[in-house]
Amino acid sequence: MNVHLIDLNHLHVCEAGALVVTLLAYPDAKDEIRGDVHASLCAHALRFRSEIEPEWAIQPQQIKPLYALRSPSKCYRSLRTLERRVRDRMVAGRMGIAFLKEALPGHPFELPLGLKRLSINQLAEFVRDDTKFSVSENIESRIWRPSLPVIHLCSAVQVFLSQLEPKIGPVALEALLLDRTVIELVIRTAEYHESVLARSRHLRIDPERMIRIRLV
Repeated sequence: MNVHLIDLNHLHVCEAGALVVTLLAYPDAKDEIRGDVHASLCAHALRFRSEIEPEWAIQPQQIKPLYALRSPSKCYRSLRTLERRVRDRMVAGRMGIAFLKEALPGHPFELPLGLKRLSINQLAEFVRDDTKFSVSENIESRIWRPSLPVIHLCSAVQVFLSQLEPKIGPVALEALLLDRTVIELVIRTAEYHESVLARSRHLRIDPERMIRIRLV
């Protein structure tokens, strides 16, 4: 079983957040690639915080040199596909929410407006305007399938964004890197979504490929 344990009492908050984002964006990547992305995300998070909190930046901090000394150019190379990958996961998250609603016990299920049945092909058509693809088969092969190991995490982040953005506007990715409350909420929601999706009659996911994140 592919389980990642996160202990927020022993990790710097940016390390925990960076692990969540790394697994979200690179679910099938090799450990070496994930490690490189994780370190770059931590470095980015620290630079971002230093820009928005100048007082924090001039105080002594417990920071691993690995992150503090990582060059911006190396971070850029590691993260150059991150934005596109996260965007794809959010599209997959929208599709996954339909299966969540179908599997929720005690709730009557209604198809999203415009859908004739609950299927990957129909959902791909449903989210097509959020992608660069004009053919639903491309959405299935390039967005949906790569997202399956973390579809519960995709839907958890998508629910978080859909609830918050109408109130405060676009939420930056840095919220997932620097806000402990957000990180905990997303992980707990993903765990719940994982259990609900396991009951879906229409969605089949190989349990051996699922990436599970748990708070210690």
